[in-house]
Amino acid sequence: MEPWQEEIERHCREWMAQLAGGAQDGLPEIPPGGDGPDLYAFFEALTALRSDVSKSGRRSHDTFARIGDSLTEFEGMIRELSDRVTAERQTRMRLEQDLHKRFLMPFAEMCERLDRLADKLAHPPKPGLLNARHQWADAWSAFTEGFGLLREHYGLLLRDAGVVPMQTVGQRFDPSRMKAVATEPRDGVAPHTVIEELAAGYLYKDDVLKFAEVKIAIQKGDAS
Repeated sequence: MEPWQEEIERHCREWMAQLAGGAQDGLPEIPPGGDGPDLYAFFEALTALRSDVSKSGRRSHDTFARIGDSLTEFEGMIRELSDRVTAERQTRMRLEQDLHKRFLMPFAEMCERLDRLADKLAHPPKPGLLNARHQWADAWSAFTEGFGLLREHYGLLLRDAGVVPMQTVGQRFDPSRMKAVATEPRDGVAPHTVIEELAAGYLYKDDVLKFAEVKIAIQKGDAS
């Protein structure tokens, strides 16, 4: 039992005892300014207690309301800070990826030129009049073999860095990855199908590093 409850109970018992004594012996006279409990004093104590409890309840409610408002504001600040950190992290990742793409772009272009040169080396020029045919063939074979090793090594370096060539021939033209630089009417081929790759395209982690330049099929009569 709380102290204030004990106090009320004590006053109530004293008041009941006073009433019981008065019923038997007659109500005693309480001298003015006496310390004995009376009904009016008891009522005043109850009224004051109720007022204190009401004020305490209002203060507690106001306190909890202020705490709730503070927590809501704090939650908003944390959410805003989290959003800013996430946005900055994404921006940093995009900048790092763009930097890697700019760094790798010249290597992809060089690899594409090596591929073109390899196609030309598949058809060696005719030997000169003063050169023996077998000597010319041996020299050309050694040159193409060395070039092939260089090209293969270069391609492995790009793949290790995350750069891979696109597969375009036979695929439907994709403007987000390809540039159509030529068209040709073709029978038996669906329109907008890539029929020849004129310059290779490259991807870096599924992002376009270098657009592929392709020739696409069109229906006869559509060429202008």
